[in-house]
Amino acid sequence: MKYVILFLTDLLDPKAPDFEYIKEYQAAKKYFPVGLIDQQQLFEKNTVALNCPITQDTVYIYRGWMLKPGLYAKLVNFIQSRGGKMLNDLAEYEATHLLPNWATAGQNQLKTRWTSDLSDTSIRHLFQQFSGAVTIKDFVKSRKYEWDEAFYIPATSDTAHALRVVHNFIERQGTELVGGLVMREFIELKSLGEHPKSHTPIFEEYRVFYLNNVLLMIINYWTEEKITLSPKDKKLIQLAGKQISSNFCTIDFARKANGQLIIMEMGDGQVSGLQDYDEDAFYELLWENLD
Repeated sequence: MKYVILFLTDLLDPKAPDFEYIKEYQAAKKYFPVGLIDQQQLFEKNTVALNCPITQDTVYIYRGWMLKPGLYAKLVNFIQSRGGKMLNDLAEYEATHLLPNWATAGQNQLKTRWTSDLSDTSIRHLFQQFSGAVTIKDFVKSRKYEWDEAFYIPATSDTAHALRVVHNFIERQGTELVGGLVMREFIELKSLGEHPKSHTPIFEEYRVFYLNNVLLMIINYWTEEKITLSPKDKKLIQLAGKQISSNFCTIDFARKANGQLIIMEMGDGQVSGLQDYDEDAFYELLWENLD
C-alpha cells in the first residue's frame, strides 16, 4: 500500500507548505511522497485543490490545522471520488475530533456534560449538574490561554460570574465555535508551574499517538524531561487506544494531584500537534508502523 502525506499550502506562497508545518513537511519527504492542499481555496472557498494526482491503492494522510467536519468531509469525498482513500474517513475523524463522541462517565475520564443549545436557560441547566469548579470549551477547542476570562469557572453556584465567562467564550469563539458548549469538572492536577508566555497553569500531561489502535509514541506535553511511567500507567495508556474507532488518533493524559493518570482529551492524529517532538522521529515511526 502506498501512503501520501498531505499538507496545507502557505497563505503567502501557494507553492510552499504552510510556514508552521515546514519542518514536518521536510521530515515527511524523507519517508513518504507528499502533496499540498491549497489552503486559501479550502478555507475561503470550501473547495479542495491539490498539487498532486490522486491514485488508486493509495492512502492519504492529512497533517495540518483542524478542519471542521464539513470541510474534512469535502477532503474525504475528493480523495475517494478519484479512487484514493483517507487514512481516517469522516466517521473515524469525528470519533475523536468531537468530544461528545468519546467522552464517557468512565473511571478514567472527567465528569462531562454538553449542549448544542446556547441559551442561558440551557447553560444554567448545565451549571445545576455540577458543584464547585468547572472548565468550558466547545466540542473541539477551549480557550484555556484565557484562563479566567473564557475557560475556568471557580463555582457554578455563582451564576452571574459563570454566565459571564461562558458568554465571553461564546463571543470570542464566534464563527469558529463547533457543536455547542461543553462543561467539565475541574480537578486538581499535578502542577508544573506556569506557561512561560501565557502564564496560565500547566500540569503533568502526555500526548499519546495511536496508529491502528496500537501505541505509536508518547510525548511529554509541556517539558522535555525523560518520561517515566509506572506499569499501571503504561497499561492504562495501551488499553485506552484499543477502544477507539479511529485508525490514527491521540489521547492526552494528565496526572491528578493524587497520582492517578486520567484521560483529558482525544483528537484526530492528523490534526494533533507534536508539541516540539522531533519531526524526523515522528515520521520515521509512522513509516515503520504503517502496514
